[in-house]
Amino acid sequence: MAARLRAGFVLILSALLLGGCWGYNEVNDLAFVAVAALDRRPEGGYRWTVAVPVPELVLPASVGGGGAGTAGGVTRTNLFRSATGPAPRAAAQALDAAIPREVRWSFADHILVGEAVARTGLLPLLEMISRGYRVERRASLYVVRGEAGELLTQLQPALDRSLARSFDALTRKNRPGTLRGVDGNTVLRWLDTPGTDPFLPVVTSAQASGAVSPAPGGIALFRRDRLAGFLSPPLDNGLLMARGEAHPFTMVVACPAGTGAARAAAGTGRGAGAAVVSLQVDRNKARIRVVGSGTAAGVAGAPASPGGGAMPRLQLQVDLAGVVLEWQCPDGRVDLARVRAVGQAAAQQARAQIRAALERSASLGVDPVGFGAALYRQDPRAWRAVQTQWRQRLRDLRPEVVVTFHVRGYQLTASAP
Repeated sequence: MAARLRAGFVLILSALLLGGCWGYNEVNDLAFVAVAALDRRPEGGYRWTVAVPVPELVLPASVGGGGAGTAGGVTRTNLFRSATGPAPRAAAQALDAAIPREVRWSFADHILVGEAVARTGLLPLLEMISRGYRVERRASLYVVRGEAGELLTQLQPALDRSLARSFDALTRKNRPGTLRGVDGNTVLRWLDTPGTDPFLPVVTSAQASGAVSPAPGGIALFRRDRLAGFLSPPLDNGLLMARGEAHPFTMVVACPAGTGAARAAAGTGRGAGAAVVSLQVDRNKARIRVVGSGTAAGVAGAPASPGGGAMPRLQLQVDLAGVVLEWQCPDGRVDLARVRAVGQAAAQQARAQIRAALERSASLGVDPVGFGAALYRQDPRAWRAVQTQWRQRLRDLRPEVVVTFHVRGYQLTASAP
């Protein structure tokens, strides 16, 4: 019994002596990169500009911090540092040497890419992401028109929100006024998918009540890894609808004609601009189908494939649904015929935006929707016949665009029960 007690005492003592922390680092000794911006230098090479939250400024004085610092009356909880190098990874190593703390890039969830970097190619950045693993592949990528570092240092979000949180809110799904986020892993996957070109959201700045926050600025289109052009609003939403990825947005259509609305407007003296229906579009699905062959709806003037036929005809089917926000037709009557007319008008408006976005993309010789990928999956033989000339074929591609719109919530009225 005594031997067992001694053995138990030795085990307990050993556990007490062996316990403890290893590899422990104080938060104040670390520099967490929250948002980073990459630019090209005029003389060559790259420059990283990073925002590093400072714990002494973020934490309140009651728990050991110094409270938020101020500069020019603006609350600042981040320090901005820059470093240059011949490549993105070399510039990151120079940044490690310039900051007197251990730099952690694994928290860099948002990377801004300057326009010059995007035009010369994303491969150096993607190499750093995929090979070095210092920046995780889930980091979201954005394009900035001009210098990304300059935009980063201008951002001071309202309500003491951190830069990273402001970008998180900007890419939140199912929320109006947000953008479609694209991470590094998605770009790498698109580059490995035949018949698909990447695209990235464009971010700009918006000022309100003295605060400068990031805001959507359109979409940047790429030919492989190089920037080819931009889709400005509302064409960017046309592209997202074509991909089935549009975030909630508001659409305004005129009151249906031929149902008494125009006569009522004339009788009441109300202008035509007031006779509108506002819709909140909250559902979007899209699919591409290869529906057969034929030059009329396929590629205008395209040469025949080796099999003797023309390139198959492509059809883009887009399904939208939305709820009625405001029904401002003069007489206020809502019936099924008017609802159907509103749905058709909304479908025509969406189709026009989609067609404009497709035409702009085709003029640049890029395929962000993935028509080539759909052809590759659904008709591999036809894809092999046109694969080498797909860029030239894109400029003349005229896919059939079919849009349907389902109107919901029209049963609600402003009348007393």
